[in-house]
Amino acid sequence: MHYTLKHLRYLEAAERHQSITAAAEALAVSPSSIAAAIDHIEAQAGQPIFARVPSRGIAVTVFGRKFLDEIRLLLSAQARFDSKITDLEQIVDGTARIACFTPLAPILLPTILSEVRQRYPNLKIDVIEGNSEEIVRILDSGDADFALCYGPVHELAYRFLSLFVGYPHAALPASHPLASGRFVTLEQLAPEPLVVLDLELSRRYLMDLFAARGLTPNVVYSARSTDMMRALIAAGMCYGVFNIRPMSKQTYASGDLVRLPLAGDHDAPRAGFLTRRDVKLSPVSEAIIATCEMQAMRGEFDRAFVRPYIPQDF
Repeated sequence: MHYTLKHLRYLEAAERHQSITAAAEALAVSPSSIAAAIDHIEAQAGQPIFARVPSRGIAVTVFGRKFLDEIRLLLSAQARFDSKITDLEQIVDGTARIACFTPLAPILLPTILSEVRQRYPNLKIDVIEGNSEEIVRILDSGDADFALCYGPVHELAYRFLSLFVGYPHAALPASHPLASGRFVTLEQLAPEPLVVLDLELSRRYLMDLFAARGLTPNVVYSARSTDMMRALIAAGMCYGVFNIRPMSKQTYASGDLVRLPLAGDHDAPRAGFLTRRDVKLSPVSEAIIATCEMQAMRGEFDRAFVRPYIPQDF
């Protein structure tokens, strides 16, 4: 769903006052703004949240009651976040050392760190990139305060805060016959030339996706970076499977690519922050993680992943 905190506040006020007009007066906005927010959220949810009662205002539906309960939980969490940030802004200073899984770093860190720098201009930030095994070693050695990676890993020793789910999706050359569809299946992709990321856990994850459906992919290329993978795909040489995508349009020396969701239910890792349970986070680290939580709540990472496509008869 795509919404803003303003949308949610408008819905909460409408339910609390049982009237669009009364909610508008309480929030000092126009009734049309409240009505538009209700229409937007109902369209996103696919069912009514309020029943319009002539001459008596509005009444919340059964679904709407449950939806409003969740809204209030979210708004309460946002209020706690604002309070926590207000306290942190007065004391945060120093250096943050972030270990980051290499494929995630160029996609997520610019969005994260740009807001962190706006909030805390005196912070210094050191980023250490690595593969999955290196990230854990860096965290265990104390060379990083926390890690941005896929997880969770060894839950007894670590905490993992999820930001979003990295659903697997296919990237195809724009000229590929399958690129014009709404989705693609692993069965369709298996015989096509595939490029894989030359990282052990990444390769294993990809092979397991196909093995779960009794398939063997046609691996033709191996690349050390996702940038190289995308360039090969755009040039029409192969396809690839990713869990995350750049949040802005990229250009390539040759061609272009199209991203399509994989039909069906597939194993999907979560992207988020990994910390050691036996290490207390510094105010600097807490400030950065709290900022990211708020960004995730606002949907700022939504463009980084492709939602799965599940046909009714799949």
